[in-house]
Amino acid sequence: MRKVSGIIPYLPTPVDAEGRILAEPLHALSAHLAGCGVSGICVMGSVGEFPYLTEAQKLELAREAVSAGRAAGLDVVAGVSGFSARQMIEQATAFAGLGVDAIVLMVEQYFPLSAEMLASVIRSISRAVPDTEVILYSNPKYMHYSYPLQLFDLIADCPNVDGYKDASGNTGFLLSISGRYGSRYRIFSASAHIPLFVFELGGVGWMAGPACIIPRSAVRLFSLAGEGRIDEAMALQRKMWGINAAFARYDLASCIKGVLRVQGFDFGDPIPPLMPLARAEAERIAGLAMSLEQGGAS
Repeated sequence: MRKVSGIIPYLPTPVDAEGRILAEPLHALSAHLAGCGVSGICVMGSVGEFPYLTEAQKLELAREAVSAGRAAGLDVVAGVSGFSARQMIEQATAFAGLGVDAIVLMVEQYFPLSAEMLASVIRSISRAVPDTEVILYSNPKYMHYSYPLQLFDLIADCPNVDGYKDASGNTGFLLSISGRYGSRYRIFSASAHIPLFVFELGGVGWMAGPACIIPRSAVRLFSLAGEGRIDEAMALQRKMWGINAAFARYDLASCIKGVLRVQGFDFGDPIPPLMPLARAEAERIAGLAMSLEQGGAS
């Protein structure tokens, strides 16, 4: 089973006003990101506007992402989400059949789910795609719950469920996982303010939307951490925070689509009800990204 690692940008969904998935910008951006040194791409994450995609769109997007990733020599990760176990099993099985290297699992809930309920869902998905890596995703801000530590005990016998991507910023929880399970669960950073901390804990990568527009800087940060050049890495992370502070003022998907358009990769407008970022603001943030890429990623 292939295991993904390194810098894996979360891509927005390239879609036109009629809802058609646009292959050309997806391939172009993937090739560009590969040239900047990233190791993979991920579709249907938060940046990918996954709540607003139909099942048909998700299947087509996964197919095009695998095609673009293979052409660019990148690993391909796809987000799997839903309220029902059946819905997520069907997605995971379909994406695995198309050839994705890993899935990021986002279990949604309306009724509160206990650790045992979550474990049952995860276990079912694990069995459905035994040869595909499964990475759990925690984002309490949008998912409205956090994984309890005991969950990781309940799924410890699922060998392909070996990744945990954290967007909570709860460093104590990461320390608990690392201290209790060692290398059993491979940790990925999502939060923009702590990737270096996660790398120092032995984290294996960073899955992030901003890496779409500052890929060289993200790759440089990961490399510096791996080489033990922590002071340089911290200086770079401080510079990168300016981009994320700008993003914090807007919807992340709209912001990244707007900046990518300025950079020459037109992924279409955000999917309604999201709204486009004003061109002037997109150009301002694109300028920050260009300055960082030229000055901070060398």
